[in-house]
Amino acid sequence: MNDIFKTIGSPRTLSQEVVRTIEENILNKKLMPGQKLPTEKELGEMFGVSRTALREAMQVLSAKGLVSIRKGSGIYVNNFSELDASKNMSLYLEINFDEDYALHLVELRQIIEPHNARLAALHHTSEDIENLELNLEEYSNDNISAERHAQLDLEFHKTIADATGNPLISLLTTPLFNLMPKIKSMIVDKVRHNIIHNALNYHRNIFEEIKAGNENGAYEAMKSHLEVAMEDTRLLIEALKAERLLKS
Repeated sequence: MNDIFKTIGSPRTLSQEVVRTIEENILNKKLMPGQKLPTEKELGEMFGVSRTALREAMQVLSAKGLVSIRKGSGIYVNNFSELDASKNMSLYLEINFDEDYALHLVELRQIIEPHNARLAALHHTSEDIENLELNLEEYSNDNISAERHAQLDLEFHKTIADATGNPLISLLTTPLFNLMPKIKSMIVDKVRHNIIHNALNYHRNIFEEIKAGNENGAYEAMKSHLEVAMEDTRLLIEALKAERLLKS
């Protein structure tokens, strides 16, 4: 490990240099997930920095999610999973969510999801089709709650993303889909009470095209669905603005 942890020359940014060096070696896979780093004392000697500078660096690396500092055990390189990446992005979108983000979300879905439907028509498995059928069966039940309908809507689109056979599509779109129930509930409450019935018809059309392996039909069906979603989102934003005006 001595080739990784070398003496740092610049006193101005000692802790920053420690952060940069360790982060770089994690990204280059010279330091692997789960690997235990040398002790604080050993790291300080290897880098030629004080314990204060080293501790500052470890706090930064910990805040970035790159290492875990376990009291009484040591410092470890964190394991990373798709779930971790998705959670971080979901949290970011949730914190920054506002009316503009709602529009941006649908615009991004318009770019991505018609292609998802096309790929799903080409690459779906029998299990994907079964999952979509079960989703539509439950979605058509008028006796379930609006919250459950919103969750099923999310799961329908996520299943299509999974059916593309491209794990990166699922990874990148899951945080977007996680915001859908919030937007859907707001639309049902303030704009279009029959949105569930309308969405069901679009979902059935998309499903039939995917099941038939009709890539162009699946693309167009999803495109039409999201055009309506965009219109509903615009109406929602207008309703929210009008509501604020009445209160002012």
